[in-house]
Amino acid sequence: EGEMAGRPEGGAWRQPEDKSTRFFANGNFYTPDRKARFIAIRPAAQTRTSLDYPLVLNTGRVRDHWHTMTRTGKSPRLSQHMAEPFVEIHPADAQHYGIGDADIVRVSTAHGEVLVRALVTVRQRQGSVFVPMHWTDQFSARARVDALVAPRTDAISGQPASKNVAARIERFAATAFGFAVLAERPASIDAEYWSFARCPTGWRLEIALRSGRDWTGFAASLLGLEGETLAYHDIAGGHHRFARFAGSRLVGALYLAPTPVAVSRGWAAEQLGADHAGRQARLAIVAG
Repeated sequence: EGEMAGRPEGGAWRQPEDKSTRFFANGNFYTPDRKARFIAIRPAAQTRTSLDYPLVLNTGRVRDHWHTMTRTGKSPRLSQHMAEPFVEIHPADAQHYGIGDADIVRVSTAHGEVLVRALVTVRQRQGSVFVPMHWTDQFSARARVDALVAPRTDAISGQPASKNVAARIERFAATAFGFAVLAERPASIDAEYWSFARCPTGWRLEIALRSGRDWTGFAASLLGLEGETLAYHDIAGGHHRFARFAGSRLVGALYLAPTPVAVSRGWAAEQLGADHAGRQARLAIVAG
């Protein structure tokens, strides 16, 4: 589980001690005569950007997830690296399109769209954006990158054309943002954007909504109805906080705000496994 994560020197995964060479290091290939084969191809036309789709979309992996997270998504440790689907965008492009770091954005192509978190970074080339391939409908509301890619594959390998797609990006006009830690995952989420990530004793949940809700009812749909609930409401400021307890155990906490929620994700996740017998300890959960 991520034992090589963060090792700058790298390494070989599960390399037997008596095997030190890489594939094909001896010059042999898996063909009848052990010789390599060169296949002549005719390059396809390059994707062209346009006024409607002025950016180039690239897709790929992040460090700690593998394919569609059917295994890595179950690991709290691996999920800590990148807990949400995101789009990397250069600061100049972000400024041009009115996108701030941590905004929810819509990435669209001629084939579909996704809702993901903006990650503004100079490591992304200007004019290009990057969206990872791992998130499915199991972990996020609308983050399947295959929805963006043209239904075109390489004639020999079958590899999809997922590295060069014309796209556009726009800020999603969310009016409320939420973050929750939950001992149990709810069956459904009434929000345009949501994304789950495993934590050691439950789940982390990020939310963004275009319009307001009955926040008490919304909290009950996530946290359940059993046990004691503490709540805080700042109606004028648009801040709402809920914490539900079963005995001294925190069942879940929900934080809502008109901008991305400023609560330590790591600290909040740790509270699911801690004792909260005293009232001060419970109020600290609501305070964040």
